[in-house]
Amino acid sequence: MITYISQNAFWGLLISAVEVYKRECFGLLIGYRDRKGPDEMYIVEHALPYQTARRRHRGVASNPRAHKRIERFLNKVPQLSVIGDFHSHTMWGYSRAAAHPSDTDLEEMIAENTYVIVSVNDRLREVPWNYNDDGSLSGTTDDHYFRLTAYTMTATGEPRRSPILCPYAIGFDASPLRAVK
Repeated sequence: MITYISQNAFWGLLISAVEVYKRECFGLLIGYRDRKGPDEMYIVEHALPYQTARRRHRGVASNPRAHKRIERFLNKVPQLSVIGDFHSHTMWGYSRAAAHPSDTDLEEMIAENTYVIVSVNDRLREVPWNYNDDGSLSGTTDDHYFRLTAYTMTATGEPRRSPILCPYAIGFDASPLRAVK
């Protein structure tokens, strides 16, 4: 299972995390599941942050009434649906942000969805955006080092890392081509 992140969703994830940095962000992943071909994919078209989420340094909770309103609204849009959610883990003091789900995260995960954890740390040095051996995507932008890691839950309730595919992020730091004279 691969989690494809569009340009729009990539920026939504990063901006949501930076806006409330040092506190966690939370939002919905909007898109669809593509079951054709040899590799099933979650296609994440949009990452929509919850404006009413209760944010803390070590946790975030959605507003249940707002969540129901959003679900009702999205059920009327047949082209796209909620395929999961995202939240950030942030650096706290000298403790670096974790890229794996916490016990609380695992309790809330269900099969058939994808979940993206945006780990945000202070940037120590500039790192180009790239895929990592564990299937995550990482790089620096401005003062932050990001690692995007996707997870799915198996039918037996086991978390499984899902490789991220985001061509936009890889080209984001690319040097411009020289003009041909």
